Amino acid sequence: MDQDGKGGLGLLVHQVRSGELDREGFLRAAKEAGVTEERAAELADDALAACENQRRLREQPREAHDFIVIGAGSAGCVLAARLSEDPAHQVLVLEAGGPGTHPDVFIPSRWRHLFGTELDWRYQTVPQQHAAGRVVPCPRGKMLGGCASNNASVWARGHRLDFDGWAAQGNPGWDDETVRRVFKDLEDYSGGEDEYRGVGGPLRISRTVDPHPLARAFMEAAQLAGLPTTRDYNGARMEGAGFFDLSVADGERFSVARALLFPAMRRPNLTVLTHAEVTRLIFEGRRCTGVEFRHGGQVRRVRALREVVLSAGAINSPKMLMQSGVGPADELRLLGIPVVHDLPGVGQELQDHILVAGINYESRIPLPPPRGNGAEATLWWRSQPGLSRPDIQPILHQFPVVTDELGPLPDNGYSIVPGLVRPASRGRMRLASANPLAPPILDMNYLGHEADVEALRVAVELSRELGASRAFDRFRKRELMPGPLGRAGMVEWIRKATTCFFHPTSTCRMGVDERAVVDPRLRVHGLEGLRVADASIMPEITSAPTNAPTIMIGEQASRFILSARNG
Repeated sequence: MDQDGKGGLGLLVHQVRSGELDREGFLRAAKEAGVTEERAAELADDALAACENQRRLREQPREAHDFIVIGAGSAGCVLAARLSEDPAHQVLVLEAGGPGTHPDVFIPSRWRHLFGTELDWRYQTVPQQHAAGRVVPCPRGKMLGGCASNNASVWARGHRLDFDGWAAQGNPGWDDETVRRVFKDLEDYSGGEDEYRGVGGPLRISRTVDPHPLARAFMEAAQLAGLPTTRDYNGARMEGAGFFDLSVADGERFSVARALLFPAMRRPNLTVLTHAEVTRLIFEGRRCTGVEFRHGGQVRRVRALREVVLSAGAINSPKMLMQSGVGPADELRLLGIPVVHDLPGVGQELQDHILVAGINYESRIPLPPPRGNGAEATLWWRSQPGLSRPDIQPILHQFPVVTDELGPLPDNGYSIVPGLVRPASRGRMRLASANPLAPPILDMNYLGHEADVEALRVAVELSRELGASRAFDRFRKRELMPGPLGRAGMVEWIRKATTCFFHPTSTCRMGVDERAVVDPRLRVHGLEGLRVADASIMPEITSAPTNAPTIMIGEQASRFILSARNG
């Protein structure tokens, strides 16, 4: 895959599937890429069949579908593919964004260039009281694949205690042993099958095979510091320094959309509408019977004969519930929204990992272009010895990472970016108005708990220790920031450097208590015909990037729905 933005074979196929590239243009480009004529023709015919099928379905819209999936993101792609495997099920997917055919979507190291574009919802927080009063961007993918199409392609399940903790909160079927089997079913892991890892599944997961020299230096620095290494953090032991597993195949991003949604778009019973923004859910009494959405300049309604599944993410799923009258009743009434169901937990318990951007260095030599996802090496560690699992995660980035308030920095540099993966702080999301097109009010409450500040201070000092190691001597010209600061100065710098880790969760929390929004089968409490399946249902955020567990949630949801349908 080219790093210069020209794109690769997966991009070309998707451009044909989306109607942006004709057969002749594809065949020419495929020939230039060294693809055999027979293989190129096969790929072109398959993509054109999907394109024609979706065109026909758009031109002959149905008034009702068995299942309506809102959001073609990490969980929604799984649901769309699984529910439509049975040709008797008519499935409609509504995605507010476009197809996602920009070349940067397919280049794993260029994820950061997608933020703030039309492929991003461009959400931002309110001024963060404990992060120097700063407004922090909160990127969210707005295209097929959702955040799986604009993230750093990291495949990280989380710690076993994360899932055992979910189950212990009254959610049977979400324990580590159970979800491990689901993860194995999903994976086609390049490292081979064992007790923990799967092969033959739809998701191609690759080990880092030719790490960037900076990533190798990071691993050496960890070893020199006496830290353990882990060959497979998704296996028996998470803790330690290791290279990331990536959702990458043949040098291109291999998102859940490529793995599951795109192949399913040839099915005559699966309609995928892009640029279709849902404005509200439709209820008859306590049953969700359909949705209202904007598409092609018109407001349309469509009925759900079986279920509506809300998979719009940890910001948009609670937003859609509230703008449809499901949420904290007092808040809805203040905005003039008729209350369908008083559900106080909607929008509450907002959690996100925290990044500190970052421990930055100027390089003494020209650096090679980024490899892999541009951030191939990491460390899971504990800020205090007595913790049950890692709570901090420094990540080596092959480029500078800095907040607007502290930048800019020279281009010829790199960074070690401390992360907090067990935050104690909790925020909330609420509506700004009754207008469904208005962005929500997001308060992540970053650093709202003093424990988060202290854990990040430890993470920063550990990252600086690694960066000062002799393993980086050939690269490090000087540390640009933060430098040696006292405790008060370092805390002040952390508040200015705190930023989003792109992992919001838990705003439609799963559980059985009065603040839970969905039950352990992901059905919305007190309503019928409506489930939520995305990162918003996590009882607590996982101790790692959230894309893999969100895909697992989509797989679990599809099994719940199909077992209820067939039971």
